[in-house]
Amino acid sequence: MAKHCNVSIATVSNIINGKPNVSKETKERVLQAIEELNYTPNYIAKNLKTRRTRTIGVVVEDITVFCAPEIIDGITKCCEEKGYHILLINLRLYKKFGDSYYDNEKFFQMVRREVKELIAKQVDGIVYVTAHERALKCLPENLTVPASMAYGYTKSEHYPSVVVDDKKGAYEIVNYVISMGHKNIGVITGKERSIHTHDRLLGYQKALYDHSFFLYRWEMDCQKTEKNIYSAMRFMV
Repeated sequence: MAKHCNVSIATVSNIINGKPNVSKETKERVLQAIEELNYTPNYIAKNLKTRRTRTIGVVVEDITVFCAPEIIDGITKCCEEKGYHILLINLRLYKKFGDSYYDNEKFFQMVRREVKELIAKQVDGIVYVTAHERALKCLPENLTVPASMAYGYTKSEHYPSVVVDDKKGAYEIVNYVISMGHKNIGVITGKERSIHTHDRLLGYQKALYDHSFFLYRWEMDCQKTEKNIYSAMRFMV
């Protein structure tokens, strides 16, 4: 490209990378040549030189369940705004094992294998996205790139966690219902050991307490069917 435009390699590089100190005439001539010749920069060679790929590796337990699609979309949006790409690994754990894997550490080896593959592909960072909020220690402690966990707790001082504020969310929902004039407000809880259940119930209870309302709780395991949840709601009404 430099030879075609009769300029230096550095000039072409500066124009492609949006650097200043290039005349308007030269810039227009090079950009026109790039368009006409359908020129595509060799990013592999560039990455080898800079040792950066501007790629974030994302490992998700199962992209089809709960909040995973929205989380992936949020990561993608942020990367687009910052000029990064994502390399997505979908473990499909829920599709393969249902929710039986939640408390099973056997899948940790699968996670570590995929993380190792991402490191080999020279990603600049890794985000692990859980399908259900819980405490995990599946990320290796000796990663050579920054890493974090979304929708879960890493149980590691090396990697930060980004989680939902379930307590605040439940508190605001109940406050809204109260503001609409309702007083007898029930709640159908999920699994007793679930972090979501625990925190949401705390928010629910605090909202009722702040308004001096009576606590009316109906327990329901979230594994139950929609029919049973409907029956519980009928019972409460």
